[in-house]
Amino acid sequence: MPAEIVHLQQLRHNWRFLQSFYTPSTLYADWAATVAFYIAIHAVEAFLARQGVHSHSHQERTVHVRTFLPHLWRPYRRLETASRLARYEGIHPPPTLLHQLINHDLPAILNQLSITP
Repeated sequence: MPAEIVHLQQLRHNWRFLQSFYTPSTLYADWAATVAFYIAIHAVEAFLARQGVHSHSHQERTVHVRTFLPHLWRPYRRLETASRLARYEGIHPPPTLLHQLINHDLPAILNQLSITP
């Protein structure tokens, strides 16, 4: 499984991509939600790698978040749900939800894990 540094590199790569197109009125709310979720995934995986734990699936990662990071469960779950709905149902998050995801939930996860993108 990837080391912490690999997850941090991918997180920063995804962050730069998000910053390249995200605005509150983006036409690509589906992609913004999805990229934000994958940034959160790599933040969680970097933390887990420090603990010697690795997730082999989204389902396993969900268990790890609930077990090791219960205080981050709600923002993580909002990001996951918005991403899943965008990817599989074609439901784009409305501007108020997208603002919550990008400006509150994702920073909360990064700050709590002491990760700077």
